Amino acid sequence: MPVISRRRNTKRKPLRGTLARYRNRIVEVLGEARGQRVMIRSIHEDGIERLTAVKWVNLLPLETGLF
Repeated sequence: MPVISRRRNTKRKPLRGTLARYRNRIVEVLGEARGQRVMIRSIHEDGIERLTAVKWVNLLPLETGLF
């Protein structure tokens, strides 16, 4: 019976500068914050750029194409 590694299935922290999806917008990862959080930069619906700390497990990788 083959041994299954748990490491391959765990989600890794995104690297600085990585683009990811958070909720309904695309964000840029700026760096690690406290706990299991990362700082992100995003542009909200009102057009204002904001910095936010979010849990890194809530970030999703981008699909292969943006458009």
